[in-house]
Amino acid sequence: MEIDLEQTDEEYVIQRAKECFKTDPYSAKAWMLTAKSLYPNNFTVQFEAYLIEKDAGNVKEAAKCFSDLISKFQQTPDLWKEIEKVTVALRSETDTDDVETQFLCEMFKHISSEVQHKLLLFTADHCEDTMEHCRLLLLLLQRFPTAISSYGPRLVDTLMSAEKHSVDGYYPINSYRKLLVCELLPLLAKQEIKLDLNQKLLLKLLNKAIEYYLCYLGRSSTTIQDTESSIENTWFKLFSVIEFIGKQLNWEPYLINFTLNWSKETYWQKILNYCQSKPKNNMYDDKQLLFCLSLFFMYCLNEYNASLFPESSPGQTSTHYLLVEAFTDPTLPNPMSEPKSKKRKSDTDIIHTTNPYISVEKPDLKAIHSNFLMCVNCWDLLYSSESLHREFLKIHSNLKIDSWLSVFVIDFAIYRARYDEALICCQKISDNNMLLQKYIRLASIFYIKKNYSSCLEPILLALPLLPANNPGVLSNNLIVGGNQRHLHYLPLTKMAMLQYIVKVLLRCIKENMGKHDYSELSIGHIFVLVQLDWPQEEDFIPALLEEIQQHRSFQYHLFQNYIINVDIMEELTYLWTSQGGQIHLEIIPNLGSQRRIGTRGADKGAKEELKQAIKKQVARSNEKLDDLLINFIQNERALLLQTLV
Repeated sequence: MEIDLEQTDEEYVIQRAKECFKTDPYSAKAWMLTAKSLYPNNFTVQFEAYLIEKDAGNVKEAAKCFSDLISKFQQTPDLWKEIEKVTVALRSETDTDDVETQFLCEMFKHISSEVQHKLLLFTADHCEDTMEHCRLLLLLLQRFPTAISSYGPRLVDTLMSAEKHSVDGYYPINSYRKLLVCELLPLLAKQEIKLDLNQKLLLKLLNKAIEYYLCYLGRSSTTIQDTESSIENTWFKLFSVIEFIGKQLNWEPYLINFTLNWSKETYWQKILNYCQSKPKNNMYDDKQLLFCLSLFFMYCLNEYNASLFPESSPGQTSTHYLLVEAFTDPTLPNPMSEPKSKKRKSDTDIIHTTNPYISVEKPDLKAIHSNFLMCVNCWDLLYSSESLHREFLKIHSNLKIDSWLSVFVIDFAIYRARYDEALICCQKISDNNMLLQKYIRLASIFYIKKNYSSCLEPILLALPLLPANNPGVLSNNLIVGGNQRHLHYLPLTKMAMLQYIVKVLLRCIKENMGKHDYSELSIGHIFVLVQLDWPQEEDFIPALLEEIQQHRSFQYHLFQNYIINVDIMEELTYLWTSQGGQIHLEIIPNLGSQRRIGTRGADKGAKEELKQAIKKQVARSNEKLDDLLINFIQNERALLLQTLV
């Protein structure tokens, strides 16, 4: 073997140990034991001994060597690199299959608790990067819960200060806030110990947690800065935070417990019981009521929005829903006590009552209704006093939850029959994804306010936006019995929305007819509109036929373009027979030279032409009524407007 005369004794022993390690590990170990004994204060020797044990996979021996290194050579750069490897491994222990990472984690377990604690704290205190410092301190608290009372408040302050001065601190979702809310607070909550944190700081922590989770739930590409991972059971985690903060503030335990026998109905009863147990003069200054009620309202609101706008399944288009003022018919059974008859009759003026009847398309959608009513309960209580309202507005402003509230505030205004308020809110909508709902709402509100001529414009704007990819079917729930106001969750499908638009337009024309003398144009328009939902709307027809008979004539030049319902054609053609009264009809343009069907059998040629024209109309009876009605409303705008002013 060649000997390097410039080699030190330490280097020679290390070289021999390395050479032996490849062929004779026991000899290598003997060389290193000798070296460690001869040179106990030489870092190179001691570190090489550690590396040999590490490469050999000897966990206990490597742990002993590593502990010796930490106690003697804390400031050595090579050791710091290895310490960094250990701390990184500890943070990713459950997320990787890397062999070295697993070895380092196992080795750490064989280091004494005192050295573990010393290593993590020393590493955190000497880390220049703030985020890395916080992660290491958090790791210390995770490994040594007994240190939480000493270092927990310190880490809270560090994270809040770091977020305040960071570039992304303006956005609720940033790396510092995530560490604080998603990792530190749950860790503190597990220990169930009293922390040295004042009330102001605890409420600030609660605000930050609520803001973070709500922003995450309503996330968008413009607000999310950290998308490295998703958060599961978001509401459960948020409820856990309020339970932890509430315990620190000595709040009533039953009101901060969202997990025991949890349901919206039982929790709402808890809130009512809490309010009844407090003196009215100071109940509304109660921070516990403010935060618990506000958070519960946001939970119900989130559930409500999710039930209105369910997410689509792969390969399927989900159906969304919109609360609209629907129609009533006092001649039908009250829906609260009797089943609705299949045969529907024309509705009368809606009588406004405090609590309207709310219908849904099918029983499995009743959650929409119950979620809404729970939101209404919370909203009413939040607005029941000036002080509670004022404090809630502060939370509302800080959380920036306008997008959450945008639909509900309109629904609430409609529910309370505050139509001017609902109208203002609708007119402010500028989101392109909400324009169809906006126009449907506007038409509905204008109809309820009897501003008939204003209904047409939003209807015309809505028609091109009807979803061709979600045709749907006609609704059977737009008319119910009784005099109680009726609201309905309208499916946002092409057929259901067109049906609603047509019903609104139909009633606008019918109700406006009372302001004029005999209007053949209005009658003709009604004949066209009732076709879509026939025979449910057939009770419009008898009164119109009687009116035609009284005036002995009827002119409607759009008949041939838009009326294809066989029943309506039979009723009209019956009028010019001797049995029907031989009424003058002018429904086929350019029919002969006279263009009218006489009363005494005159102009038999014209009558024959009429029969042939009717046969052609009958042949069209299978045409798609949705396309026919859309064309009618779009093409005959001016003539429709004449019947609405």
